[in-house]
Amino acid sequence: MNDILSIILKDTYSLSQLKHRLRILKSSLLKAFFGGENLTFSPTQLSWLKSLPTEFYQKFNKDNVYQIFTEIEKEISKLKTLTIYLTFEPDELTLTQLGAYVRTNFGPNFLLDIKLKPDLIAGPALVWKGIYKDYSLKAKLEARKAEILQEFKKFLR
Repeated sequence: MNDILSIILKDTYSLSQLKHRLRILKSSLLKAFFGGENLTFSPTQLSWLKSLPTEFYQKFNKDNVYQIFTEIEKEISKLKTLTIYLTFEPDELTLTQLGAYVRTNFGPNFLLDIKLKPDLIAGPALVWKGIYKDYSLKAKLEARKAEILQEFKKFLR
């Protein structure tokens, strides 16, 4: 099971990206095994599905497809996840760069859970093992708020 998930995680860096890719993979496999309505995938989705090796697809059959996806879901819940709050939705390139950096420094089976928080200023906030750390300029300004206000009051007199 780990080899199936490892192949999927090779170029999948975020939790939302992983869930999306699993959904299209499952839809594609169910269509292949059981038929049904025609599926329409975007060029990006098709490209990712085609990037998976032939040996990967050979691990699935109509008798085990549901069981494999159930096991994958269990494995996902065991993965280390770093929550990153950003002021923007990262594009593919940014996500790949962030994901590659995190995996190089923290391990190959590491996921990012990217959330939007527009009130941050010039930096992210991170949650690791339930501990929230704000590395944005907003947090720095809040920490020195009294000192900054005191300096401004000098100019108002």
